Parts: sequence; C-alpha cells; structure tokens
Amino acid sequence: MTARVLIVDDLLPNIKLLEARLSAEYYEVQSATSGLQALAICAQGQIDVVLLDVMMPGMDGFEVCRRIKADPAMAHLPVVMVTSLDQHADRLRGLEAGADDFLGKPIDEIAVIARVKSLARMKVSMDELRNRQSLTAQLGASANLTAAIADSGEQGRILLVDDRMTSIDRVTSALRGRHELDVERIPAQAVFRAAGRQYDLIIVSLNLQDFDGCACAANYARWSEPATRQF
Repeated sequence: MTARVLIVDDLLPNIKLLEARLSAEYYEVQSATSGLQALAICAQGQIDVVLLDVMMPGMDGFEVCRRIKADPAMAHLPVVMVTSLDQHADRLRGLEAGADDFLGKPIDEIAVIARVKSLARMKVSMDELRNRQSLTAQLGASANLTAAIADSGEQGRILLVDDRMTSIDRVTSALRGRHELDVERIPAQAVFRAAGRQYDLIIVSLNLQDFDGCACAANYARWSEPATRQF
C-alpha cells in the first residue's frame, strides 16, 4: 500500500536519505525543516505518517508531537520519533508527548519501511472510523469521536506475552492500577486468549525462548482486533 509520509528534520542530508528510501517503495514524501512548518503541513490533512526528528532548533520534536496529538483534527496522525537519544527517560518523554513509535539513529532502512507500513495501515483504520463517526452524526445519532480523542487511554485491556518473570514483573509494576493486565507465559496459547477476549493492546516480548516474537505478533494480529506491539 502507498501512503503520504512527512519527514521532519532540520538537516537536509537526513531528509534526502529517508526520502530516497521511501520513494523507492512508492511512498509519497513531503519534508519540513522546522516544527512550525511541520504543523502547518499536518494541518492540511494530507499526511498519513510523520517521521519526526527529536533534536531540532527552536521547537523540538517532543513539542511538535505534543501539539499534533493535542489537536483533535490531527490527533489520529501516527508519529514516529527519530532520535539518537537512547535513555529510558527520553523514550518516556516521547511516549508522554504521544509518540506512536521510535526509530534510532543511525537509521535502519528496513525498520523505517516496516514502521511506515504498519502505521499507515493503522491510519487507514482510523480514517475509516472517523468517516463512520461523521456519517453517524449526519444521520442524527450522537458522535463520540471527540470524547474518544480526549480519552486518557487508561483502564485498557492488555495481554502481555512474555516468558521471563523479570520483565513480567517490570511491566506489571508499570501498569498496575492503570490497566487490566493479563499475562500469558506460553506464546502458543496466547493466540487463543487473543481470539477469545477483546483486548485493546497485545504486548509481545522479542526475547521469547524457542519462539520468534515477530512471528508470534503477526499471528496474534491475524486473529484479533487490537494493536500489537513488540518490545
């Protein structure tokens, strides 16, 4: 599938590198060299995925992402933070700003295409939902899109697929009291749990013993509705 990708970076060589790789995969590419220019382009409603550099003069990537996600007209737009920062606090700051994913520097070209493809597919689903909400409103029924955007995202139903107690304990500690968390330590059984209950998110460890985390995540996605994330 094709998609319209906005590359936001103050360094032209970085833009050209990503632009060449994405164009080769038949994506439509636009670019911006500042946060304000990026916001203006996003506001036009013609972008499907934003690749956003964190370290920029003036308005940094965190603030750009925060403003995109705070605007109801743009809140559904997937944002990938591109950064050389690898500290946990920096990732946490990006998540708090509303980032949907991260890419580290130097850029892995295969990872770029995988992220864009996944998030573009998610954007298609969100656009379909928004169109349905708009049609519902036109037919006289109440539309809950604004309320959904304002939702804090807490009290979600989450399935964690992991076979290591150390990481299970960390994830459980982080989510306790904020979400309803189920844990499955046998990856082969997780697909049945995913199909049997409506989860909002499935988190899959990439360090599963005797299992390929990426293959497991793809399998769960085929059998369930929620977003699937790997760690």
